[in-house]
Amino acid sequence: MWSHILKQQLEVTQEEFWNCVRDKTLPDRGFAPMEAPPQSLPLFLLRELMRLGVSEAEALRLTPAEAAEKRAELLAHSSDSV
Repeated sequence: MWSHILKQQLEVTQEEFWNCVRDKTLPDRGFAPMEAPPQSLPLFLLRELMRLGVSEAEALRLTPAEAAEKRAELLAHSSDSV
């Protein structure tokens, strides 16, 4: 049963499986694993900025730190006007 799962479902050898478990070595799938860009903006932050009136294009130009700062500024201004 175990060998069936490895071959048919996970498509790895037993050695590849245990290398992955022990050493975090991913099995070769024929392509490089996808990685998020180092400065990607979290989706919740993008949505919050857009909710506060920032365009998507403008928000995507910001680093995560700049976006968090912009969000804080916008929230401060919105609470000042209430």
